[in-house]
Amino acid sequence: MDGAVDELEIAWRQLSFGQKVTASLPHLAAQALADGHDSPALRELAGLGVRDDLLARRLLPLVLEELDRDLDRAPGGWGRTVPWETAREQFEAGLVDRTDHALTAVRRDLAEIGGTVGRLTLHWAGSYGDDGEPHLLVGFDGEPCRGGGNPAEPLSGRDLAEWVLSLAANTQEAVMELFLCYWPTCARHRRGLHLHDSYANGDDEGERGEQGWPVWRCRAEGGHLVAPVGGLGTGSPTGA
Repeated sequence: MDGAVDELEIAWRQLSFGQKVTASLPHLAAQALADGHDSPALRELAGLGVRDDLLARRLLPLVLEELDRDLDRAPGGWGRTVPWETAREQFEAGLVDRTDHALTAVRRDLAEIGGTVGRLTLHWAGSYGDDGEPHLLVGFDGEPCRGGGNPAEPLSGRDLAEWVLSLAANTQEAVMELFLCYWPTCARHRRGLHLHDSYANGDDEGERGEQGWPVWRCRAEGGHLVAPVGGLGTGSPTGA
């Protein structure tokens, strides 16, 4: 056993499985420094206060990687994952609300092929990006899509519209990779739709319009907008 570093690794595995961690991560980091271990992330973690719990969790996997601990990363680029329903309690309310809204919107558009692909699910990879956002992967019926030749891309975005755009794009790619079919398709032209990040007519450069909501676009006959993401069959991203 290696004292505080072992306890930090235990805490990381508990977080990775959606379990509650009662130990103070900054305290364990300070103890690890006292035991002779050192790394930039370890020093940063040790200097956090009791109110910096979220930042401490984000630093933890980086600390362990800098200390050469094996975090069981899989060959596809991601190791064990935690279902969103379990992991969501660990994240700030704004992120949870944004993710739940995005998931609802994309699930609504997937309804037409739900019998083929199953239920869209999200999975936390137990790590965070440089922007501090958790790495969330799409999947179906509880099984994450880890990517083929390249690791799957996690969700990204600064606001709800970008989060929806990212989730829709990742879902579209996963459907193609796993089920070898186009989704969604234009009912009029029977062609696959493409994501367009503005709901402004004639905006072919992808700049946001006033509504700033991603849309599905068909490229046939010069191109035309079909519906906002979440609004296939209804025309409204809320399904109303």
